[in-house]
Amino acid sequence: MRRSRSTSAARVSTTAVFFVNGMVLALFFSNIPLFMEKLALNEAELGTALSVQGFGTVVAVVVGGMIASRVGTRMTMLAGALMVAVATQVLTSVDTFWTFAVAVVALGAVNCFIDVSMNTHASLVERDWRAEIMPSFHAAYNFGGVAGASLASFLIGRYNSVSPSMSVAGAIMVAAIVLGWRFLGNLHCEAEEGEGGDTRKGLLTAFRNPTILILAGFVILALFTENAMNGWSSVYLKEEVNASAADSANAFAAFQFALAIGRLIGGPLIRRLGARRVIFLGGLVASAGILGVVFIGGYVAALIGFGAVGLGLANCIPMFFTRAAAAMPSAPAMGIALVNTIGYLGYVGGPLVLGLVASVAGLKIAIMLIMVSMLAIAMSGRVLENIKSSAQIAGDVRLT
Repeated sequence: MRRSRSTSAARVSTTAVFFVNGMVLALFFSNIPLFMEKLALNEAELGTALSVQGFGTVVAVVVGGMIASRVGTRMTMLAGALMVAVATQVLTSVDTFWTFAVAVVALGAVNCFIDVSMNTHASLVERDWRAEIMPSFHAAYNFGGVAGASLASFLIGRYNSVSPSMSVAGAIMVAAIVLGWRFLGNLHCEAEEGEGGDTRKGLLTAFRNPTILILAGFVILALFTENAMNGWSSVYLKEEVNASAADSANAFAAFQFALAIGRLIGGPLIRRLGARRVIFLGGLVASAGILGVVFIGGYVAALIGFGAVGLGLANCIPMFFTRAAAAMPSAPAMGIALVNTIGYLGYVGGPLVLGLVASVAGLKIAIMLIMVSMLAIAMSGRVLENIKSSAQIAGDVRLT
């Protein structure tokens, strides 16, 4: 099936937004050690700041969804990009724990405007493309994270300051949206009564939509797994495998790289195997990875195991998001916003739950909760198969 030049341009531009957003956040997180040194923060203060960021994000996701439903995804992305650029510059001037905490909350909150709008925009591109391509957008986000971490490493090594990284982050965020403005396309659904035209009614409609609530439950499990891996995989290598701090950091890299690769091949896999098999096999691969980490032991086995979790998890969130958008076809931003909002319960609560279990039963038992979460997702395949994606509501067209 031949696609219009505008549709192809919209896909490329949207992919670029995902890449740059991942790059900007990686530039920030890679500078966390320098922020700790600059502000003399202890681990408890840093953990508090990052946890509060999650709660601020929950509120901002809903607001971002309402704005995207009313003014369109392209305009919301531009507004979010400008606010993220300002937030990154504010971070260069913080000088106390409280100013740092407020700036971090602000960065997380305004980034939600980009998060919701770019995922919604991607779902609309997917409709025009008439194939499930959401995983490829999320792969670009992960590859952007790898690029951002590499750039931050260079800038930190050269300047030993947070300012260069934050300046670059703000500049590329704005540049990507401004340059891509023409090619993104003004993809704005005309909302129906009770879905998007009145955002308050739209939010209530989303809360009453059983498909949205089911998908939100799956997103809780997926974000629990993702944040647990982000926060605890390196700790596991250090405490259970006795790896050095430098070697332990490779756990995060292995997980993120596997996420990117899994999402890069996700579209063809979904079209070839179907949503049910991809989810089921992904859950089994991730569970096998955790078993290898816990029972085989050793540094190499742990890296392979954490990579397997990344591969298994890779396509879950993209598949859940595109179906959330399709569940409210006239107001896709509201579907994604609500699923994301509820899903953040897993993102915020994951580290707390694992920390509590680890303190009581040990880190090996705590890390097994990731396997439980992925097995639960694997069992969702039959349910997911009966929920249409954005591509399917455009005509149930499958492309090879």
